[in-house]
Amino acid sequence: MLINVLQRIIRWMPLALLILLFMVDRDNAFHKFGYITLLLFYTCFLIMRILYAKERWHDEFNMPDVKSDAKIEKMSDYKEKLENNYDSDKVTGR
Repeated sequence: MLINVLQRIIRWMPLALLILLFMVDRDNAFHKFGYITLLLFYTCFLIMRILYAKERWHDEFNMPDVKSDAKIEKMSDYKEKLENNYDSDKVTGR
């Protein structure tokens, strides 16, 4: 439940930041500080998501048995090998 709420907040954050940009009082230091803090928080969150996705990508596709297999010459061979590994992982429960 909490995760779903956070995902919705993060999904709508760009629109909220745009609306807040038009509503921020430039003479009020609290408004400026709050907007910049919220913007930096959202930016850090996006950077963390990108780095996590990059890490997961490398964990998923850096399999030593696929990289060292001499039978893989084309992308379709690589795709078949990945599908076979995925199917065998589903059967074994990994």
